[in-house]
Amino acid sequence: ITSSTLGQGSEELGKILMRSFMYSLQELGYLPSKMLFFNSGVFLTTEGSPVLDELNQLVEKGVEIFSCGTCLDYYQLKDKLKIGNVTNMYDTVENISSAAKCITL
Repeated sequence: ITSSTLGQGSEELGKILMRSFMYSLQELGYLPSKMLFFNSGVFLTTEGSPVLDELNQLVEKGVEIFSCGTCLDYYQLKDKLKIGNVTNMYDTVENISSAAKCITL
């Protein structure tokens, strides 16, 4: 997840769509094993995120959540992380390169 919104255009609409996506994702029978959050996507894993409930439900169902440490530092959010773990680029590259399938939003 590379952004706190889904799609391009209206930021308000993008926030609504991201919340709807996260809700729909946790309702599916098939879940990703891991979700990695980058750039402004880290706002979704930190204090004030509108999708924390949905992410908590995903974690309860076994999905691992990772947020880019450099991104958290850049946005000064490291102390506001509410869900998942901090990761670095080495782990990220390893996770992506070893994945059977990788989808970017």
